[in-house]
Amino acid sequence: MLRFAEYLELQDFRDRTSGSYYRAMRILSEHYGKDPEGLSEVQLRAFFVHLRRDRKWAPKSCRQMLAAVKHFYRGMLHLGFESLDEIKARDREVLPTVLSTEEVAQVIRAVPLLRYRMPLLLIYASGLRVRECIHLTVDDIDGEQNRLCIRDGKGGKDRYTILSTPVYEELRRYWAIHRNPKWIFPAVGRGLRDSQGAALHMRAAVDPMDTGSLRSHLLAAARKVGVSKKVTCHNLRHSFATHLAAAGVPLHQLQSYLGHAHIETTTIYTHLTPINHIEAIGYVDKLVAPILGR
Repeated sequence: MLRFAEYLELQDFRDRTSGSYYRAMRILSEHYGKDPEGLSEVQLRAFFVHLRRDRKWAPKSCRQMLAAVKHFYRGMLHLGFESLDEIKARDREVLPTVLSTEEVAQVIRAVPLLRYRMPLLLIYASGLRVRECIHLTVDDIDGEQNRLCIRDGKGGKDRYTILSTPVYEELRRYWAIHRNPKWIFPAVGRGLRDSQGAALHMRAAVDPMDTGSLRSHLLAAARKVGVSKKVTCHNLRHSFATHLAAAGVPLHQLQSYLGHAHIETTTIYTHLTPINHIEAIGYVDKLVAPILGR
C-alpha cells in the first residue's frame, strides 16, 4: 500500500482524489485480509459482486472503487485484468430536489445568524458548491464585473460565475464586520460567543468556515419554516440553476456558471422548469390552432 501511496503522489491527483483511492484499496485489502497486490482477477470480480449484492453500494461508490482498482492493477502493476471492463455502475436518472423561489426565501430568512445566512444566500445566488463558497477569498470578489472567481473548483478547474449587485453589496457589508485579510467566510471556532467575540475570532481566523455548521443551520431553518422537501446546500445550487433556466438563461451560460464539464449535465434543469413547459404548451396550442380551424 505504501507503493500505491507513492504512485498516487506521482500521478498529481488532488488530495481528496488520492485519499479516496487509497481508502478504497484499503477496504479491498481488509475484505480479504491480505495485500491487494496478491489478489487474483477472480477475487476482484467476486469483491464487486459482494459490494453490490451484499453491501448495497451506490453506483457512484462502485465507480470510485473501480477507478481505484484500475489505477492499482493497471496503472501501478501493469496487469491487464480485462474483466474490469465488464463492471458497470450506471446511475439511475433521478431529478434533483428543487425549492421554489418562495421556499428559498423562507428558508434563508429563517437562518438567525448572519455568518451562516450570508454564505447560504451566496450559494443560491451564484450557484456555488458549498466548498467553493466557503473557500472564497477577498481577491475572488469582482464587484465591478459582477462576478466571482472560483479557484480550484471541481476537477481542479477555475471559472467565473455570476454575482448580482445587491448580493455584492450585502457581501461587502458582511465582510466589513470581521475584516479577515483572506477569507470571506472565516471559521468562527468552537464555543458560544456574542457577535463582537465572534467577529474578533473571525478576523484572526486562518481557516475558512466549517461546512458541517453551515449544513446544520440550513436544515434547522428548513424545519423551522416547515419546508418538507429535502433541503441541502447542493439543492440551493440546483434551485439557482432551475430558476435561471426557467427565466430563459441559455444552457451554455448556465453551464459556465455551474462549472459543468459537459452540457449534458446542465440539460437536466430543462426538466425542472415549469414556466418553460407552460410556455411550450401555449406555443403548441398556437401552432395547431390553424390546423384545427380555431
